[in-house]
Amino acid sequence: MHFYFDESGDYAFPEEGFDCYVQACLICPDSSLASVSEFIARRCAEWDVAELHAIELESRQRQEIADFIGHSDCQLLAHLTDTTLITRAHLEEFRLVQAAGLKRNLDSYRQASTRARGAPVTEIEDWYLRAIKRAGLSSQVSHGEFLQASFLIDLIREAFAKSLIVFHEDQWRESFHDFHFILDAKLPGKMAAGEKFLNDGLLPALGSLKGQSIDTVDTWREEPVHPFEKKFSATGSRVWGEVVEDAIDLSRVFEHGLQFRSSDDEAGLQLADAVAYIVRQAVMKPGEAPARDAYDAIRPKLRNGKGRCLTIQRLNVGDETSVSLNRYQWLYAPTR
Repeated sequence: MHFYFDESGDYAFPEEGFDCYVQACLICPDSSLASVSEFIARRCAEWDVAELHAIELESRQRQEIADFIGHSDCQLLAHLTDTTLITRAHLEEFRLVQAAGLKRNLDSYRQASTRARGAPVTEIEDWYLRAIKRAGLSSQVSHGEFLQASFLIDLIREAFAKSLIVFHEDQWRESFHDFHFILDAKLPGKMAAGEKFLNDGLLPALGSLKGQSIDTVDTWREEPVHPFEKKFSATGSRVWGEVVEDAIDLSRVFEHGLQFRSSDDEAGLQLADAVAYIVRQAVMKPGEAPARDAYDAIRPKLRNGKGRCLTIQRLNVGDETSVSLNRYQWLYAPTR
């Protein structure tokens, strides 16, 4: 199974004016990779471009991409936030809260190691110290990159969970031998600061989500045992002190790591770019027919676990709950 992630908007959070920022995921079963690549190659040749950047295309071209996605076997997710929900002050407060929480966890770890009459593991201490710096200091990771990385953790988890439900039927069995999480690289040849922060913190963050289980399919355990069950099941594992019968081995799920690739090499990233742009345009230009039509073409594919087409991201600091979400109401339902 392949997951492609991209965003739309610069995450600059200006002091004045409204802006919206979108992160999107394209979930592509292995059997659809060829058709996705073929579509991108044909459209690049037809439109005489090296790769598809949604912002540089005409509305009719974006509509064609949306129609292709809407009729494909791929699935989508979109998470977004905006400058009314999150301000610079919110961001600064949130980062200090995160850094303080990590420091408390480090102190607890050191105390537990001492009580067990053992020295703290240097690698674990170093991980905490890096995470505290990255969370607390904008000189280490900019506000925009920090927020993108923090929100991507939720999107990655939700995309993984959606793939297990939507593609549960036998016809998709062969797509579950491996998972590939592919993100649009910000820098050539090396990871940006936010990418390092995400790469370093993803597995610890996912493993710490107590009470947020990921459902699997009971029949996958029956003969012939499903490929996912064979490779990724951790039945009988101990999680938070309790034996869990349907645990998932995240280290195997992410054995290939997060793969930061150039979009010109990955057709799936070009589609994810289009999805993020289409969603953002629907928010920014709800009165324009091309924006509405393109969104409607992908709308059914965007459905999340709560039956909505969007997940609104907040930081749980400040007074975000008083902000109206009326602008998003027409975007929520899987059908219009």
